[in-house]
Amino acid sequence: MQLAAAGHTVLPPGTAKGLLAGVARSALPDGLTARDVEVLTCLGEGLSNAQIGARLHLTEQTVKGYVSRVLTKLGCTNRTQAGLLAQRYGLGSD
Repeated sequence: MQLAAAGHTVLPPGTAKGLLAGVARSALPDGLTARDVEVLTCLGEGLSNAQIGARLHLTEQTVKGYVSRVLTKLGCTNRTQAGLLAQRYGLGSD
């Protein structure tokens, strides 16, 4: 309450987290399709290709293609880097 009384904006933790996640998502690199973002989100959750395929109703071979394209678009050399970037963008696990 002291911060609010001093003129500072005070937000509940959930609201602040949601706002920050929205800002992070808006900073996603250009050129990512909606499907790329879905795959990137799964990478951020640490899912395997088989798990991503099951979630998104894709074959494992199709997932491999998407993962490869996402890595290229993000300039990542491996899926771990992409997963960490996903988390930085507010996608996937915290």
